[in-house]
Amino acid sequence: MPTISDATTLESLLPDALKNLASVSGDPCVSILMPTHRSGRETQQGPIRLKNLLKEAREKLKAAGHNDDLLDSLASKPDENEFWQHQGEGLAIFLNRDDCRMFRLNRAVDEKVFIGESFFIQPLIRESNSGGEYFVLSLSWDEACLFRAVGESLSVVETTTLPAKFEELVLPRDPEVSLQNTSHRSVGNTAGTSTAMFHGQGEGESKIEADRDQYLCLVGDDVAAAIYNTGLPLVVVATSEVTGHFEATGKVHVDAKADGSPSECTADELREHAKKAITPHLKADHSDFNERFGTALANSKASAELDEVLAAAKSGKVDSLMVCQRDGRCEQTNQAVLETLRNGGDVLQCSPEFMPPDADVVAAILRF
Repeated sequence: MPTISDATTLESLLPDALKNLASVSGDPCVSILMPTHRSGRETQQGPIRLKNLLKEAREKLKAAGHNDDLLDSLASKPDENEFWQHQGEGLAIFLNRDDCRMFRLNRAVDEKVFIGESFFIQPLIRESNSGGEYFVLSLSWDEACLFRAVGESLSVVETTTLPAKFEELVLPRDPEVSLQNTSHRSVGNTAGTSTAMFHGQGEGESKIEADRDQYLCLVGDDVAAAIYNTGLPLVVVATSEVTGHFEATGKVHVDAKADGSPSECTADELREHAKKAITPHLKADHSDFNERFGTALANSKASAELDEVLAAAKSGKVDSLMVCQRDGRCEQTNQAVLETLRNGGDVLQCSPEFMPPDADVVAAILRF
């Protein structure tokens, strides 16, 4: 019987995990994908959904001539309340006779049970390479909150100090002491050490300005630590005045700015403002692939035909593969993804509007 995580331990999907899953082969490999909910009454749907999917998996295993005892290690999961309190937007379970791995996903996935000689990992590509995923900092002179945007969802990121109000970060002090902040900027989008000195004198406007500088520096330090090593862009939703002062601290790189007061926005409006601001940045990432694809296609070193791409992937010819989210010949596409990863290639996934003009389901840049 495969080993399985305990009730509260779920893995986050990292690029290496996807490559490891792609390397597994042998009959049978079971893949179970389903949407989940982080909180609220909707979490009650999870146990029912998983129970139904396990039943479907047993039926498919028997139909394929396999013993369904492979699933016994998962039988108790629908009834483990603690397990359902640690979910994200989706759940992916992969198991065979040797191992069972469960992943908490930040993106919702469609229900699917797949039985085969390899795992069905195509829906997880975008989760792994984080395309369309970014951080959103809602910032005003009164409060700050960091969010993580994934697809159409926006969830609060609880850091060491955030979310927090101004008065929670800047405590009352001697009115004769004014603070002026000096810091060393971290290079790039990494969290580094910073040295801050607060000094001076005065009251009134100079004190307000110094307190605001301290507030923004504390927020910046916390955000830098939270997004460190994620590779995800940061959008700041704030008035131009607040954003200007925040960028001046040099604590963290801002990739996109949405001008406006977040205190006047609903959650949906905040998400839409951030999405509009970051879209050019995301398009630029896909444009780089599309430009390389166009050049390679002109030199007969690219293909957008699924059958050709699959054959090339099996031969180790695919250097980079772009897969569209659009449903279609999903099992063949999944096989192309598996073969590309097994042979050291890179795989990306995007929505239809970001695919190269000459491509529909897949676009591959070939090594030779």
